[in-house]
Parts: sequence; structure tokens; C-alpha cells
Amino acid sequence: MRLERLHITVCLGISAIVWFGVLVARGTPVSWDHAAPFSSVVGALVSLGLLLEHYGWRHPLLHGWFVKRPDLRGTWRVELQSSYIDPGTNERAPMIVCYMGVKQTLSTLEMHLMTPESESWFVADRVTTSAGGSYRVVGVYTNEPNVHLRNECTSEIHQGAIIIDTHGPMRRPSTLTAKYWTDRKTTGTMDFTARASTVFTRFSEAHEKFHA
Repeated sequence: MRLERLHITVCLGISAIVWFGVLVARGTPVSWDHAAPFSSVVGALVSLGLLLEHYGWRHPLLHGWFVKRPDLRGTWRVELQSSYIDPGTNERAPMIVCYMGVKQTLSTLEMHLMTPESESWFVADRVTTSAGGSYRVVGVYTNEPNVHLRNECTSEIHQGAIIIDTHGPMRRPSTLTAKYWTDRKTTGTMDFTARASTVFTRFSEAHEKFHA
């Protein structure tokens, strides 16, 4: 959840009322003039909140004590191994290379997996710290195969859950590993091996970037 102007105004208003009440109880003279800067203070806090939401959260000086959130932004190269058995050959699907585009702010995390045959998007997520000094991202996602593959012989739209662990520098990890489950009763693993700073939204563009 991101703090909006309304939330900041309400919290600051409550704080001001309590502050004034304490001053009155202590016998300190107060007047309405003391409330004059209220709107200016709200505006300043809203501006600081926006700055923190979009930029400040990833600054090294704030990480670890003020903000506990890994910087995952960019497009990752992913090696995906699924337990899916091809009904045509009765063999396990081979490892494929795909790409994960990540957009992120302090309060939002958008992860978009692109394979040659389908795309997946996060619909819910949670970021926590682990005992090993790293982060763990737990997410629920929806997978949408290409339209011409949506039939009984190949794949249908489905949902799944994923657990992603970070490795390397805690603030900006160098690699990630993941495991996932789907409602098609399949499981799999992912290795995030490299990252580009640009966030791509198409498989072909990401593939071209990593093979340039």
C-alpha cells in the first residue's frame, strides 16, 4: 500500500491535535496561528513521500535500516526447468531460456515472465528477509499461453505460486533462484543468471538484448 496525500493529511492532523492538546494541558499558550503552516507541511511531506516511493527507497544510505527491500529492477535472463511432461512424446520438457521484466517502487513490485510460448504476471506478492542475510519474494501469478496454444493438447491459462530467493549483495542482488508450483500440478525451478537495466515487455526484444 502506498501512502497518498489523504493518509498523510489525516496522520498529520491527528498528530497536530494531540500536540496541541498536550501543550494546552501543560499550560502553554496556543492559537490558531500555530496551525497556519499545516497545508505547507502536508505538501512537503507528500513531496518527500513521492521521492521516497520512486527514488529514495533504493539509495544505499537508506537500505537496511530505513528501507528493507531489494532492488530487482530490470530484465533478468532466466533458465527455467519444468516438470511438465509433453503428452506427445511422454518426455519431460527441456530447460528453456526466458526473461523476467521487473518494475519496482517502494510499495509496488511488477514481475513479468516472458517465454517463447507464454507470459506470466504477478497478481500478489510479499517481500521478506531471510535468516541468511538475503531477501525472499513470495508471489502468486497468472500465466497466459499464446492464443494458438490454448487447447487441450498444449496449455491453458493457469495460476501458480513462486518463491524467489536473492543472492549476492543484499541491496541489489546479482543472481536469483526460484521454485514454483501451478494448478496444472506441475512444478519447476528458475535460475536468474544475468540482468539488463532496461525493462523489456516482449520476449523477442529481451532475447535480442542478451544475444547482441
